[in-house]
Amino acid sequence: MPAAIGQVWAVVSDPDRAADWFSFAERTDVIAGEGKGQLRRQHGRWGNRRSEIDQEVVEFEPPAVIAWKHTDERLDGQPAPTFAVSTVFRIELVADGERTTVTLRTVQRPASPVKGLLMRAAATREVKRRMAESLARLARAVVSG
Repeated sequence: MPAAIGQVWAVVSDPDRAADWFSFAERTDVIAGEGKGQLRRQHGRWGNRRSEIDQEVVEFEPPAVIAWKHTDERLDGQPAPTFAVSTVFRIELVADGERTTVTLRTVQRPASPVKGLLMRAAATREVKRRMAESLARLARAVVSG
């Protein structure tokens, strides 16, 4: 990314800016706390359904790493089907002068071998597409300030 690490961190670490760049989020509300341990609720869409994901920030190392785990997931206000028993999303930033390398990673532990196959078959392509979209949106958000 053609921006200094501090500029990128200012966007990725601010829940109020999530909708500007993170394609999974239309809005992210802070429920409690700040930094590591912060509780958030991310509102978005999965397909044509409204999604809500309750999150806990599990890593917060300015200006390099922020990660959160999903603590609850809902679709259209109802509990989402359990495909993964754990999901962690991690953003890592590495400075290179006035440029920053951004790595987005999600790690999910399937609820069963069959659900793992379903996740790989059905969701992997969509997650990759949305992560690529997020990186493109992040570049625009950082440049626009």
